[in-house]
Amino acid sequence: MLSLRFFRRYRLTDKIAESRREYDSYSSDWQRNYFNSDNGGYLVIDNQRITQGNLSKQEKVKYNKEYDMCLTLAQNGHKIVFLKLTESSFDIFMDGISADLKKTTGSGNIVKYAKKATREQGAKIVVFEFEIENVSIYAELELLKRIGIHGKYYFSSKKTFIYDF
Repeated sequence: MLSLRFFRRYRLTDKIAESRREYDSYSSDWQRNYFNSDNGGYLVIDNQRITQGNLSKQEKVKYNKEYDMCLTLAQNGHKIVFLKLTESSFDIFMDGISADLKKTTGSGNIVKYAKKATREQGAKIVVFEFEIENVSIYAELELLKRIGIHGKYYFSSKKTFIYDF
């Protein structure tokens, strides 16, 4: 008799194989940047986004921040498609869902950032990286849930723990 453990491992293997097929299917318009063979997470980047990231020092800083967030998500098993910059649009597709990336040091602008991302930029979810952990961040995330905005978050010091809100 086959064990539940066998079936879970088999399903994970199938999931990883499917992710690999998706990753490999991207054309030369995309840079296939990272693939995690343990969990199927990957990162592909629109070549135009890479070019846009090199236009100025400010754009390079922004690109590097977003790239680091994308890589963290991919390392944690998410399928990330990093899109070219388009005015008033979201940054990525995360597991097929439109998402905007936000990195912040405090809780002061969390609600404002999330409302803009979901109401003006077309994101279904928001992904936050917080540089510090404090009580006010959790209060703001609870407020977002109450007003119907959802997403994921993690802390810079603990990038292997990604939470839903």
